[in-house]
Amino acid sequence: MECKGDYYIEIMDKEVKAIRQVRALSSNLTEPRYRVTYVITSNEPRAVRVRYVCGGEAGEAEVVLSKVMRFVIELLRD
Repeated sequence: MECKGDYYIEIMDKEVKAIRQVRALSSNLTEPRYRVTYVITSNEPRAVRVRYVCGGEAGEAEVVLSKVMRFVIELLRD
């Protein structure tokens, strides 16, 4: 997802773990650019509901943690 402006992610399933990683893609102080990665992991395969806001657009999605039991959400933020 590319987000212009603010973003927010909420993992609705409390049984999973979400790790947030932020990496700067530019050093421009007036127009910073970041890649924000959420790695969602679980002890067992399951479907996980995610609510998000991305640049003013809100939504809800279901992601499936398969046999590898992890899912990656990447946001590119301007």
